[in-house]
Amino acid sequence: MAAASLAAVPASSPAFAQRSDDNAIADAEDAFGSNDGGEVLGIYNPNAVRGFSPIDAGNVRLEGLYFDRQGEFSTRLVEGNRIRVGPSAAGYAFPAPSGVVDYRLRTPGEKTVLSGVVQANSWGGAVVEFDAALPVSGTLGIGAGASFSRSEYPSGNNADITNLAAILHWRPAPGTDAKIFASRTRIADEDIYPIILGNGLETPARLARRRFLGQPWADVETERFTFGALGRTSIAGFAVRAGLFRSDNEVREGHNIFLHAAQLGTPADRIVSAYPGRAGVSTSGELGIARAFSTGSFEHRLQLVGRGRAQDRRYGGSIRRSLGAAPFGEADYVARPDFAFPEQSRDRVRQWALGADYQVRAEGVGQFSIGAQKVNYRKQVTTPGGPAPESRDNPWLFNATAMIDLASAVSLYASFTRGLEESDVAPETAANRDEAPPAIRTRQVDAGAKVRAAGMTLIAGAFDIKRPYYGVDGSNIFRQLGGVRHTGIEASLSGSPVPGLTVVAGGSLVRARVSGDEIASGTIGRRPIDVPSRKLVASVDWRPPSSPTSIDATVEHVGRNMADALNRVRVAPYTTLNIGLRHRFAVGRSNALFRVQATNLLSAYGWEVAGDNAFVYVQPRQLTVRLAMDY
Repeated sequence: MAAASLAAVPASSPAFAQRSDDNAIADAEDAFGSNDGGEVLGIYNPNAVRGFSPIDAGNVRLEGLYFDRQGEFSTRLVEGNRIRVGPSAAGYAFPAPSGVVDYRLRTPGEKTVLSGVVQANSWGGAVVEFDAALPVSGTLGIGAGASFSRSEYPSGNNADITNLAAILHWRPAPGTDAKIFASRTRIADEDIYPIILGNGLETPARLARRRFLGQPWADVETERFTFGALGRTSIAGFAVRAGLFRSDNEVREGHNIFLHAAQLGTPADRIVSAYPGRAGVSTSGELGIARAFSTGSFEHRLQLVGRGRAQDRRYGGSIRRSLGAAPFGEADYVARPDFAFPEQSRDRVRQWALGADYQVRAEGVGQFSIGAQKVNYRKQVTTPGGPAPESRDNPWLFNATAMIDLASAVSLYASFTRGLEESDVAPETAANRDEAPPAIRTRQVDAGAKVRAAGMTLIAGAFDIKRPYYGVDGSNIFRQLGGVRHTGIEASLSGSPVPGLTVVAGGSLVRARVSGDEIASGTIGRRPIDVPSRKLVASVDWRPPSSPTSIDATVEHVGRNMADALNRVRVAPYTTLNIGLRHRFAVGRSNALFRVQATNLLSAYGWEVAGDNAFVYVQPRQLTVRLAMDY
């Protein structure tokens, strides 16, 4: 867990963004990862940063404040996110070893904005979105949004999704504001795509994509609610920020389909794993108090941060049934088996942390920060067989960050961080699926340089991360198998070298190695699964001066990956190309944007790892057409 520095959080959130201005490439701060208007960009994302997942680790922030998120945010509540690593994490108190993903609310401003979006794609999916920002007075604004979609997925499955959200923004005085928000997401009749189980020697035979190989009755329904309030003010010279949030995610009876790989057309077994639903609910929050002062040319900031969470989960109770053999790669529907579900497991986490962070900076010299936090962690698990021993941890966690300005355009940075983070949850393929181990202690060291010249910013650095390693053992049980170390280098190049041209490019090279008794005995290999050796991304957006039209392109390369614990199955690299066009025009008093984009234009084929010796294929080519209007 890490709290954002009060100094790092903007004094006020950006005003409600007009949908006709959406441009992920032009809005990117760097190539380390961002989401703007639903378009994802960069080498990292909320589920993969330096080979780990900030979401699974619990390193989610909402406008800089700690948030224990149980389910994805409504797209009508948040307008995007940023991945904070390297220099972008330097202003954070207690930066997290697995990176931080920071979300932004759709905040109403001082102007009335009514926006609508209609979108359709070549797979048959469609979405309609509405957003409104209405100023009630000079100090009070209300925002609301709704979207309705028929989502079509790469595996030929689909779902009906409804998103609703509302936010109230109150600004009673300069330097003081508060936000209250609520959202609901409902995912109905979501057909479950099948996971391919390999033979342990090679990746599966190439399947025809967009052919539904699941079962019509094997669906799931999900309800997500998010409520909260956050605010900032100044009291007697102290800057105060606070947030209190509630996140609720409930999945009703659901299913997973597994297909054993074989030669195309050869009969192979199929398995359904059904469960009686699962739920996670958490109340979390943060309070930060900071005081800034100066001594000569030095600016100081001392801040105290407290935060905590109360999380409760219900999971387990799954049953596996064979659906019989069917020709691999062909749809074969059967009747739904009867399921008599056993009791489920429940866990309860209570965690709080108190910390202090000191930061000093001087113009032309740089900045330095050091922090310490005391964490109290308790986890209770109750299984159908009775309660398990309670897990407790009470560590002191320390961090230090330095940035040195060698020149006006050249800076060096380095940091050391210890964290207490959540481990990965047992995957769908494990016998104890959804089980969450106790929190683990992690450590990170990184360093690099930041150079600004000719309208461009180059960031290049190296990192070293250590943490316990959890995986599936020979009995298909997800548990700690040893330790894992990720070392690597990363780079980002972003900016506008000439008017109208925006470039965002970057890459990461990761060397991941597992250690421990399981390695020595040969039970597992030295490389962890699902950590690609490299990822390279290059995006460009070109808008000629005075032109209403811009074109963009993104090339993404994902390197070789390991698919099984024994390190016998290597997943081949693949490269995708996306191209798009934006045309801006006026319709009466409204601004409009026509957007067309082709993702994976050349329909490159590849496999993604979904667990130990488990696979899903990379999505095929898709053409999306989008019309956005602001009034």
